Amino acid sequence: MKTIASFSQPVEAHMLRSRLEVEGITAYLRDENMIALDWLYSNALGGVKVDVADEDYERALDVMTSLGTSP
Repeated sequence: MKTIASFSQPVEAHMLRSRLEVEGITAYLRDENMIALDWLYSNALGGVKVDVADEDYERALDVMTSLGTSP
């Protein structure tokens, strides 16, 4: 698994995960629940991370580039 992006708010991570899944890329969120419990943990944990499988990493980067999002 590789982290493709991290976000300070869970909703932003969910939006990227949804877009990746539309493209056929399975994505997972890490640290979402901790940050949802207390948003102050976001800086300490490095935000909500969006992870993809190693073999999907390059495709996920392409999807992010097409959205105008940087990793």
